[in-house]
Amino acid sequence: MLAIIFGYILVLSKSILIPTLYLFGKGRGLTGYGLHQDEHSFYLVPKRWFSHFYFCGIVCNSLVMLATINTYLYSGTWPLAIKYIMDMLGHSESGQISPLSVLLAVTMIEIQVIRRFLECVYVSSYSRSTMSLVIYIVGLMFYAFVGISVLCQAPETKIKLDTLPVQWFDTLAVAIFIWASYKQNRINKIFAKLRQDKSGHVEDRAHHIPHGDLFRLVSCPHYLLEIIIYTSLNILFLGQHEILLYAWAFVVCNQVISAIITHSWYKEHFPSYPPERKALIPYIF
Repeated sequence: MLAIIFGYILVLSKSILIPTLYLFGKGRGLTGYGLHQDEHSFYLVPKRWFSHFYFCGIVCNSLVMLATINTYLYSGTWPLAIKYIMDMLGHSESGQISPLSVLLAVTMIEIQVIRRFLECVYVSSYSRSTMSLVIYIVGLMFYAFVGISVLCQAPETKIKLDTLPVQWFDTLAVAIFIWASYKQNRINKIFAKLRQDKSGHVEDRAHHIPHGDLFRLVSCPHYLLEIIIYTSLNILFLGQHEILLYAWAFVVCNQVISAIITHSWYKEHFPSYPPERKALIPYIF
């Protein structure tokens, strides 16, 4: 994760090699980097392969979810394969983490990866933008391990759901997650319609200025909502889940830098771009 953060810092400084590996989508067309979108380059893949991230997440997190349900409701012990991976990632059971919060977290991650996969396949209208193999591999690894990382500090026990108290932070986290997921879905539909005719068919692959909803305030509301979604996961544990905090830090770094680059691209390519819009945080940043 530190390598990725360091890489994005170098992207902002416009180092020579690093942007080639880290920038993706419209960011590759920003003046000053001299990059291209050639899908036939050996180190570039289509941005529409984002769907692979979420498919990988569905497969891996579904197994994690089944293992979590089996452990907490039936066996009381983690499966050996799950234990082995947890030990590799750094298993450290915490008595302060509630099994209910763990169940909610893996369920929320499952909903997130399923929703994003369906959006990639059935909603999004991709341009011919590309991303490097570095971004592709990091994305696959992130979604492969984010689910099981929740278990790395989870208690190994058998529970009865009807005896577990629902805490205020559980309710708050789920409410924020539902709102942010709904808004992100709306934002992705706005993006898709920019390239579609009235019947829903894709007319072109060009970039356009999005309008409406949170786009009135920021250039990258989808990035802001991604941060909020991973914040809701950490609210479940009141910030006491160390590995999920690392995942949150990775998401924040990734989305902030991507928002800066995307906002700069919009302003560079559209002279009439709304000057009141911020990059990521309404009225502030």
